[in-house]
Amino acid sequence: MADIEPRPIKDAQRTRQAILEAAQDAFSVRGYRDTGVRDITARAGVSMALVNRYFGCKEKLFEEALSDMLDATRIIDIPRDRFGEVILELLLKGVGPRYIPLPMIMMASGDSGARAITERLLRQQVHEPLARWFGPQEGSVRATRFMIVSAGLTVYCRLYPLNTLVPEPDPAIRAWLVREFQALAD
Repeated sequence: MADIEPRPIKDAQRTRQAILEAAQDAFSVRGYRDTGVRDITARAGVSMALVNRYFGCKEKLFEEALSDMLDATRIIDIPRDRFGEVILELLLKGVGPRYIPLPMIMMASGDSGARAITERLLRQQVHEPLARWFGPQEGSVRATRFMIVSAGLTVYCRLYPLNTLVPEPDPAIRAWLVREFQALAD
């Protein structure tokens, strides 16, 4: 079966979004260093000039692509009494066609510029909002614990799958993860 050429996107907002989504996919799979603007524009079905027009450069595209994925409201909108179960499902299954940002975050570590952007965005858009949501007494510690456990889960589900997690977590591991996440919200 022959590959079908993507239809050109005409609308500016849809074009920009297509570039962002293609960048999120590429940066999550191949990492910042191994992803070229050509890879992204080919996936988005647009010309390379449009990346410069909408984002300026690859680094700015990376920043906007990651920023678009780091939405702490998806986490802090979860009802506290169901936090453990709901966040585990979110981390295991994702949010519709959107990607979980952790693979993109981890794949950025090979480039100092991308790593600096990632550190700043994680602090501003994830850790600080979570710390406020978890509360003034232990908020920062709980946000850190959340990030540690969710990052580890993502590594061993998506990057280096363990058979006790993929395709479904072992029931004992699932129960432990639910308890750990729920303890953060209680």
